Amino acid sequence: MYGLIGWMDGWMDGWMDGWINQTKNSLEMHLGSDFNLLMSLSKTIVCLVFYFGAILYSLGNDRPNIVVILADDLGYSDIGCFGGEIETPNLDRLAHDGLRYSQFYNTSKCWTTRASLLTGEYWQKVTVGNGLKPETITVADRIKDAGYRTYLSGKWHLDQNRHDDPSRNPLEFGFDKFYGNLHGAVSYFNPYTLMRGKESAAGEIGDDYYLTDAISEEAVKNVRDHARDHNESPFFLYLSYTAPHWPLHAFPEDIAKYEAYYQDKSFEQLRRARFEKMKTLGILPKSAQLSEASHGDWSQVDQQWNARRMAVFAAMVDRMDQGIGQVLAALEDTGQLENTLICFMADNGASTELIGHNNGLSCLGGEAVTKDGRPIVIAGKEMSGDETTFQGYGPDWANVSNTPYRYFKVTSFEGGIRSPFIVHWPSGIGQERRGSIDHELLSHLIDLTPTFLQMAGQDIPDSIDGTSVLSYWQGKQSGNPSRVLFNHFGRSSAMYDYPWKWVQHRGDRFLFNLEKDASETSDVSQKFPQRFNSMGQRFDQWNASFDD
Repeated sequence: MYGLIGWMDGWMDGWMDGWINQTKNSLEMHLGSDFNLLMSLSKTIVCLVFYFGAILYSLGNDRPNIVVILADDLGYSDIGCFGGEIETPNLDRLAHDGLRYSQFYNTSKCWTTRASLLTGEYWQKVTVGNGLKPETITVADRIKDAGYRTYLSGKWHLDQNRHDDPSRNPLEFGFDKFYGNLHGAVSYFNPYTLMRGKESAAGEIGDDYYLTDAISEEAVKNVRDHARDHNESPFFLYLSYTAPHWPLHAFPEDIAKYEAYYQDKSFEQLRRARFEKMKTLGILPKSAQLSEASHGDWSQVDQQWNARRMAVFAAMVDRMDQGIGQVLAALEDTGQLENTLICFMADNGASTELIGHNNGLSCLGGEAVTKDGRPIVIAGKEMSGDETTFQGYGPDWANVSNTPYRYFKVTSFEGGIRSPFIVHWPSGIGQERRGSIDHELLSHLIDLTPTFLQMAGQDIPDSIDGTSVLSYWQGKQSGNPSRVLFNHFGRSSAMYDYPWKWVQHRGDRFLFNLEKDASETSDVSQKFPQRFNSMGQRFDQWNASFDD
């Protein structure tokens, strides 16, 4: 700092001398012997202003950049560091150099998760239809008040499908820049509702366009441009991939990496292999149980078609990981990785959806044709991958993706709401804790906004439902916050009062002890009727609080 003062003093001499030369004679005439004293005092005052400004800048720069990476319809065991066979070296690197949490939860559905992630509140409070209420204040709004720049690259899915209404655009909810798709599911080769800010970006779609790559490239540009133009401020980047949400679209070279591998692997073989790998990695305890399979018999299905579908799904995850690697490289190249917090998670469990015709048509903007006029077959039996197809990978593979848990997206069983979660923050996570897996902290994406606000030095509003888990990430605290958590979407609900979990699914109610039975294989409601009933009553009270 003393060197900085010396440099500023020299700079002030040069700058002020240039100005003084223009007015020196006039000033000396009026001030006489006081002239040199005045100049010395002025230099000292200006130098002190720069000195304390440098201190404030240094303090402000200690606040970390924040990158939130959200995968779409990714199963709990799909990525390598959580037990999958899919190649994800960049996510594996984040896990190796950071922390993995085995008990992290979302809201079981795409848009509800996005609403809660961006507000720290249960989605029922902040949404209307499948969009944010216009008056909603997001984490981007709040963190911008703390001096952060805010960027969104990827899927929005929070405009109540009012794509032509600029008041529902991310730029109206705290983001300085936005590039991505407004609609919830789109073609990867010709995405419907692609926007740059509030303007259509359809003109940017070329012959070699692929949405996952474009989302990654925009995030890389955000990182590099920020370092060049706004390095006095930290940034918040929401990297919201559509991958691996249907449709199954990928490049041939990525599919080729996996097609042979899946040709001779049954659903049961892969599910069992993932389960064993998860125990070896420490994601699951040795005593873990594998939930009852819901997939079909491999010998009774079209094996070639199913192998192809899983190969395309794997290629989509692989391509997303490649893009994450590009973002990490940009952070390293610009000297920002050390003090950047990166969180990775999924918006819900793997999806069983097979895509209805009308749904697929709406996701294509109303017309099932490619850019060059070829017909697109929705939910057909063609070999998936290119832009003339529009398929999901179905319930059999979703059961594999959610290993070892029960059920899927839009349910409140663990397969619907438990997410892989990685935290990477070199300057905030001690060397001795890196690479570890935390099985104690039960946290939820509503905890992210209050955690980010604490990191940014902002107050946490009383309206926020989540709690900051910063001290847990930093290793200053262990165990769990004293609280209960809720989930409700459609006909499936849950309440957590760890280790107890109460579930309601299509009219049936269950009680599980997650500490002993995280795979929900044994309903203990009859053994603990008082707890079962009291948790059910408490959930009903919570859920009734949202009734109009």
